[in-house]
Amino acid sequence: MNMKLQEIISRIRIVIDVLLSSHNKKVCDNKTVVIVFQQIFGDSILIQSFLEMYTKLYPKTEGYNLIFLARPSILRFMKETMPLPADIKYEELDFKKFLADYGYYKQIINSYKNKAGTIIIPGTSLSAEIFSCAVNSKRKIGLVRSMKLKSPFLRALISRLAYNEIVTPDKREMMFERHCKLLRYLGLKDCKSQLPELIKQPALIQGNYAVICPGSSKSEKCWPIEKFGKIADYLMDKYALDIHLCGESGEEHYSDDLKKHVRNQERIISHIGATSYPEWASIIQHASIVIGNDSASLHMAVAGRIPSVSIVGVYDKYQFFPYKVDVLEDGDILPVTVMEDLPCKWCRTLGYDAGFGNPECKKRIKQGKSALCLERISENRITEAIDGLLNAI
Repeated sequence: MNMKLQEIISRIRIVIDVLLSSHNKKVCDNKTVVIVFQQIFGDSILIQSFLEMYTKLYPKTEGYNLIFLARPSILRFMKETMPLPADIKYEELDFKKFLADYGYYKQIINSYKNKAGTIIIPGTSLSAEIFSCAVNSKRKIGLVRSMKLKSPFLRALISRLAYNEIVTPDKREMMFERHCKLLRYLGLKDCKSQLPELIKQPALIQGNYAVICPGSSKSEKCWPIEKFGKIADYLMDKYALDIHLCGESGEEHYSDDLKKHVRNQERIISHIGATSYPEWASIIQHASIVIGNDSASLHMAVAGRIPSVSIVGVYDKYQFFPYKVDVLEDGDILPVTVMEDLPCKWCRTLGYDAGFGNPECKKRIKQGKSALCLERISENRITEAIDGLLNAI
């Protein structure tokens, strides 16, 4: 049996098991609380400042057992770059394998059945919702989408079966506001958001430099590379800054792509996919400015109190940028957010994937291009933002 067919059969078996499990009447009711965090690097930075609040809500001294369940790579990243509460137990789950391998799925579900009385999902995803459907916790609490998922049908159905308690944010609320809304619902009435923090890393690069982050988790979230080329030239010419590139493994091609669009290729130094997590954090923390797409590097810049310009689409408008925070302390620096509004905004919220409801945009995304709302952002808007930040220093 080939791997593709085996994966399809596994997924069918998983869906059948999920639908059957949703009718299970026997529930687990105890003081173990599992936070199911399926999300990736940038999201992990956004939740960092709230983890301590969960320990106040579910204190170990009162018998609570608090577990944070995340991908192995995300847990390594968090432990190596951010201060984390010691009263939380950090456990690994390979969410990709969880959706593709029925044997692994059953192993995980069996290990968490009768283990947790409460499951909290602070941001929806298919794999997290399948986990919630299949285990037998008494309370299944989800911070859900601001608008009900309409398509595809099966994912919309699973999202409705996953929870017996939901917290629905307003579509204009940023993730900090959403995390606070969830914590207030859980009982922490005085929850106030503040910026995340990084562990301070020693400098790896001497002198002044800019960081550009041309990649992101999906191609539709990436501003056109030729436009980044003009921004790189602008930073080198006007501010005499060399350009260091940051990003995750798999984004290495952006370095060669960018060099095709700049005048001084030798001043473009790529670290994409070539650093440890602390090294990545160091390069961001000691930059003069960080410019890029909605990506972990931009959230890291904010956590490191570095001036930054985020270039973002409106497929889930307001959810991640611009930043909205209750408490700002001395030295905190909010990112400057540049976006271009379109009538089809919130497309990813409604249809699971970006481009929903806009055939032209959907066609671009299938071709590996940026979403229309990103493509329409001009270079002049970015250079104006850069000038505003660097001239203020």
